[in-house]
Amino acid sequence: MNKIEIFPGIWKFENVFDKSFDIINEIEKAVSKGECSWTKAQVGLEETDTEYRDCYDFKLSDLGKNHEVYKHVYESQKPYVDAYCDYYQIKMDFWEWTNVVKYGQGQYFKEHADHGWSYVSTVSLVSYPNDDYLGGELAFPKLKIFEKPKAGDLYIFPSTYLFSHVAMPVRSGTKYSFVTMLDYNDDTHTIEYEEYIDRKYGKK
Repeated sequence: MNKIEIFPGIWKFENVFDKSFDIINEIEKAVSKGECSWTKAQVGLEETDTEYRDCYDFKLSDLGKNHEVYKHVYESQKPYVDAYCDYYQIKMDFWEWTNVVKYGQGQYFKEHADHGWSYVSTVSLVSYPNDDYLGGELAFPKLKIFEKPKAGDLYIFPSTYLFSHVAMPVRSGTKYSFVTMLDYNDDTHTIEYEEYIDRKYGKK
C-alpha cells in the first residue's frame, strides 16, 4: 500500500482500481439500461446553482450494494480508508453513498468544504477512474496545493473548511470521479435549514 502524503491529513493512493474492470463503461452501461441516470448536480439546499457547481451526478445507491460498479468502488477504496482511519485513530460509523460525478468541457465545482452548516462530515474521499481529459485538477486553495489526478488515484482528507477544495474546469474531454463522505450526517440541520424545508415542501 503506497501512501503519498500530500500534506498532513491529505493522503493519496495510486492505482486503487483494477484496470481489468472497465468501470466507466460499466457506469454508462447502467445508465443506458435505466438503472441510474445523470442529473444536474445540486448544492446544499437541494437546488442547482451552475455558477457554483456545474456537473452531473448520481448516487451509487441507485444501483444497490450488489451491483458490480458499487462493489468495485467500495471494495477498491475500503482498505485505504481503513489504513487512514487506523493511523489517525478515528472510527467512521457511517459510509455515505458514493456520488458518481461527471464533468464535461467547461464544467467545475468551485471552492467548497464537505462539512457545512446543513450537514456534518468527518473524512472525504475523491477518486478518479480516468485521466484522459485536460484541466479538471483538484486544488486546495487554502493550502496552496494543486494536483492533476491520474487514473486510479484516491485522495483522502478531512472534510473541514481548512481542506476546502476545487474541481477545476475541464478544458476538454470528460472527467469522472467518485466522491464519498464518512460519518456524513444531514440530520444536524440548523433552524434556518428546517425553515427552508418548511417553506419549500410544507411542514411535515
